[in-house]
Amino acid sequence: MNQLSLKVRVIILIAAAAGILATGMLLTVYQLMVSDYEALVSEREQAKIERLVAELGLTQQQRLLSLEALTARVTDESGALLNPTRLQDLLRQATVASDQFPDGLLVLDSSATAIAESVFVPNRLGTNYADRAHFKRAIESRQPVISEPILGRTTGLPLLSYLYPVLSSQNELTGLIAGTLDLSNTPLIPSSPDLDNDSSVTTMVIDPQNRLFVSVQERFTEPKKLPPQGTDALVDAATALMPSGSLIEYEQRQYIVTTQALPDLGWIVLRAIPYETAIAPAKATYRQFLYISLTALLSVALAASWAAGSLTRPLTRMTDRINNMANDARFDNDFDEQGGPEVEALSRAMNRLAKERNIADAVVRETEKFLNSVLESATELSIIATDTEGTITVFNKGAENLLGYLKTELVQQNTPALFHLESEIETRARELSDELGEPIQGFQVFVSKAERDGSENREWTYVHKSGRHITVSLTVTVIRDNEGSVKGYLGIGQDITARKRMDQMKSEFISTVSHELRTPLTSISGALGLIVGGGMGELPEKVKHLLNTAHRNSKRLGHLINDLLDIEKITSGKLHFDMQRQPLKPLILQAIESNQAYGTPRGITIDFPATDLDPHVQVDGQRLLQVLANLLSNAIKFSPDNSAVKITLESTVQNVVVSINDQGPGIPMHFRNRIFQRFAQADASDSRAKEGTGLGLAITRELIEHMGGHVGFESVEGQGATFFFELPRVDSLMLEGSETVHSDDYPASKGTILVVEDDPDVAHLLTIMLKEAGYDCDMAYCGYDAMRMLDEGHYDLVSLDLMLPDISGLEIITKLRRQTVTRDLPIVVVSAKVEQGKLALVGDVSHLDWLSKPIDQTHLIDVIQRQLDTTREHHARILHIEDNKDLHDVICAMAGEQFDIQLAQTLAEAYHRLQQDFFDVILLDLGLPDGSGWDLLPDIRTSQPEAKIVILSGDELSAQERENVEVVLLKSRLTPELLIEGISDRVQRFRS
Repeated sequence: MNQLSLKVRVIILIAAAAGILATGMLLTVYQLMVSDYEALVSEREQAKIERLVAELGLTQQQRLLSLEALTARVTDESGALLNPTRLQDLLRQATVASDQFPDGLLVLDSSATAIAESVFVPNRLGTNYADRAHFKRAIESRQPVISEPILGRTTGLPLLSYLYPVLSSQNELTGLIAGTLDLSNTPLIPSSPDLDNDSSVTTMVIDPQNRLFVSVQERFTEPKKLPPQGTDALVDAATALMPSGSLIEYEQRQYIVTTQALPDLGWIVLRAIPYETAIAPAKATYRQFLYISLTALLSVALAASWAAGSLTRPLTRMTDRINNMANDARFDNDFDEQGGPEVEALSRAMNRLAKERNIADAVVRETEKFLNSVLESATELSIIATDTEGTITVFNKGAENLLGYLKTELVQQNTPALFHLESEIETRARELSDELGEPIQGFQVFVSKAERDGSENREWTYVHKSGRHITVSLTVTVIRDNEGSVKGYLGIGQDITARKRMDQMKSEFISTVSHELRTPLTSISGALGLIVGGGMGELPEKVKHLLNTAHRNSKRLGHLINDLLDIEKITSGKLHFDMQRQPLKPLILQAIESNQAYGTPRGITIDFPATDLDPHVQVDGQRLLQVLANLLSNAIKFSPDNSAVKITLESTVQNVVVSINDQGPGIPMHFRNRIFQRFAQADASDSRAKEGTGLGLAITRELIEHMGGHVGFESVEGQGATFFFELPRVDSLMLEGSETVHSDDYPASKGTILVVEDDPDVAHLLTIMLKEAGYDCDMAYCGYDAMRMLDEGHYDLVSLDLMLPDISGLEIITKLRRQTVTRDLPIVVVSAKVEQGKLALVGDVSHLDWLSKPIDQTHLIDVIQRQLDTTREHHARILHIEDNKDLHDVICAMAGEQFDIQLAQTLAEAYHRLQQDFFDVILLDLGLPDGSGWDLLPDIRTSQPEAKIVILSGDELSAQERENVEVVLLKSRLTPELLIEGISDRVQRFRS
């Protein structure tokens, strides 16, 4: 190639470029033309099949309507069928039905016995057809029925039977009118322009339910069965309802198929046209385009030859001059060769070459070589640079490997938005706009934080060229010049898909193992607790000591399982927080009392200096006790024997700080940056001196942050450590007049409880606990036994496990709530899978409580007594008018069990309920399927003058609209507190 002259090379280059362009155009045009013709054929066939289906459906509807018209003439004034003679005369008269059913009409009595016919068939009168499937459906449903293709019982001919029930004024079945089509004589559709005679087009109608071919126009002598699945591609395509335009292989030919279902009959219509026939016009058109393209290519080649000669003549003269200069060992800088702009530019470049070009080229080559070497060596990292407008300027080998694009496809052509999810960009734009207080959109979504903070690291989802999603950790930094001006941006991404998958697998494994441990631990811990507590009589001191040790370690195992479950719930976002305003000091004292015994064997005490401070915080009390227990147990575990753990309480106007100090070895420097990570331990070896899972501090941080605070530590190695957490302080005046009363005395009222538990050990343990509290108990080890016992006897409460061998505990709850007798029966769910049960339960959750295994006896008795007491309380009635059932379930969950909430999903249903029942509160949605909620206001004021109207709307209301109701709540800002506050005023007046 190098030996060829420039003119020849230019000609070859132009010709090659033209050839490549023409080839690309030809290939592209061919694909486009074929695709267009495929789409055109698909649309045409779809239109034909839709017309055919519509015509077939209309024909069936006309036949059923003709039978419906005939039903009015076959009964007398009392609604009874006419006598057979009159019916015979009637059927032989010319009617619409006789036109629609030229092969015969039948009248049958209520037992499906033929009593009159329009066309005589030997032995048909008196024949009973009640055993036929379509007769059974018509008799049971009292609705018109069209049978599948069948053989006539007396005629032996292929038939299609149309049945229309004759009903009395009391909706009792008086008889049946049957219209018969003899498919060997009468087609389903007499004629159709869409059923053409083109032998290349295949049209079929099948009955997939009964595996039969159905004839539309062809006559046949018996129903033809469909071939087995997988033996006939056309039948398989029809039964699968393949989309219009699908390609299939049939008898060594490709077909374009179109399918359409007939919902009323359950049949499927298919049309198939050979692929070659469909695209034949496209090939003919393409051949014409090919001839034109070849002619144009030849013309371009000739023009290229002429252009190359014109272009290279000045260059040839310049080359000769340069050769002469080389021969004369001189270098001129006065090139003034005349020619086109390129020749003049080359002359100017030659004039500067001697002074600058050699040095500049050397510097550029070295710099580019170094940068390219660095970028191409980072094959595991995606390195992408852009200019200030977002156009990609650098796309390294690692980016090519990660995203599947070549740099030539993207550099100077696209922005990073090409391989980002649009939904993710929009979500991030809203977040940044809210955070920064200004609109953020487009490319600024990726770089605005980096411009303000210097860099930003966050997770994004890259979209591979193939469409595959890849989770990456992306760090974005700003590229600045020596003056500090922004010249572009650099993004370094790393694929973290495998790491996230491993985290998910670890979480799922922990959850599964933890749940499987809870059931046997319930039996162990509960039984040991009863024995140690003296429930089984006095024990020898040595035995008691061993049992105390076993009981303590069973509780420790329970805490371990709870830690594993808590960290799994935190990770998945399912951990519930019951935030309440309450004083902090009693919680600290309760934590000290609960954890003091942990340090007693080693002589470790917990000191909490007396203080007048008693700040209030808004927290989940049980979660805060869990935080204090984690920090105290850690401090005790690492403290030396006979030392003290000190708790300090400090408060400012806005915040409260609780510090826990120990005198242990302190925290090693190498471990401090990992101390709050899950499963992190300073000594992670198998022979470590201190027990633990490394979850306590990770859970502590998550709990405190969820409650609006933060946690930290201070430590000097060898001199102990101080862990502290800070929470926002809440004005104590907000708590005046409210207090919680705790009582350890349970009422002596008796009751009978049914214990439903598949594990005999757990069932026996629960029975012992309940009998000690004064209750009578029966046990059922499976769901069906429990339902039978509830039907046969009376129980005041059911203790129910969710995991039963025959039916689910959730199914039992649903059945009990549907029965009038057991609708309000209290149920206490005792299970190792409480959280899953709460999420899965849909419907009425009143008189229902939950206990997680292992079981605490005091808590169990407290919950049961509370449930029994609750059944005696009055529940205020609320009518919730809302078409969204899911939202209704959420409202019920928010309101809790203190209200009786009824649902009406339409205006009509609401009108009916307002006339039938009394309600204290009307919770009203304005957008209903059959009208506006505003239309109900006059009826509510008339029929329920004392009811309080609470509007639950998705949009803001005007001031005038708000004046018509008592309360307006927005769905987007709804919380349990707002909901209960919105309805509580009326409820309180009702109870007073």
